[in-house]
Amino acid sequence: MTQEEKYELFDRYCSKELSSAQEEILIKMVKEDDALAKEFALYQELNSHLEARFVSEQEKETLENNLKEIGNSYFTKKRISKETKVIKIPVWAYGAVASIVLIFGVYFFNQSDPVYSDYANVPELSISERGSTEEDGKKAEHAFNSEDYVKAEEYLLVLLSKDKENTAYQFYYGISLLEQGKYSRATQAFEGIYKNNSSYKYKALWFEALNQLKQKKYDQCVVLLKGIPKDAEDYNQAQKLIHKLK
Repeated sequence: MTQEEKYELFDRYCSKELSSAQEEILIKMVKEDDALAKEFALYQELNSHLEARFVSEQEKETLENNLKEIGNSYFTKKRISKETKVIKIPVWAYGAVASIVLIFGVYFFNQSDPVYSDYANVPELSISERGSTEEDGKKAEHAFNSEDYVKAEEYLLVLLSKDKENTAYQFYYGISLLEQGKYSRATQAFEGIYKNNSSYKYKALWFEALNQLKQKKYDQCVVLLKGIPKDAEDYNQAQKLIHKLK
């Protein structure tokens, strides 16, 4: 029996998915194998904590932090506590804990709220391709693509002072503000684009939704995402994000 099969069997037992005959076989195996019995007991203890994960958000976070701590210390002896009960992790259980962390860690880490960095695919700024060869354009392009958004904001402002209606400048200016956490000014920049017809209309709407996501204003984010049509480049990503925020 492989490790994966073993823990799948333990999990099915704890979930009451085994038939009576299968349960009898497992109990017999546990009685005849001390090492297996210890692993089984540890698995049941950890599973009891996982079953209670929805009782309160605080207990869920405590268990998640304990599991992370075990993984980050390469399974050095740790303990998972619930009220006054302490479970000590013996040397023989390192492999068991490793497998359990892998199984349940995926669950916990996937339950976290979506974040800006998961969805923000910032496009490169290519002003030279738009026929601009002036020095400020080159500086803006270099700063933005180097993720120096403070300088990018400065140079894009100069460009906008000469060409206020340039939606490309407005769009990248908005991203520069967003990346710096200047949320209200970023909103002004993006709104000025998506409330009018332009080739950047739905890109601006998408990034304004991400602006709200970055601020954890999830309701506003969803409202904006629903305004992105099916033929827009970011439609599929928008639908995935809506699903995550429900």
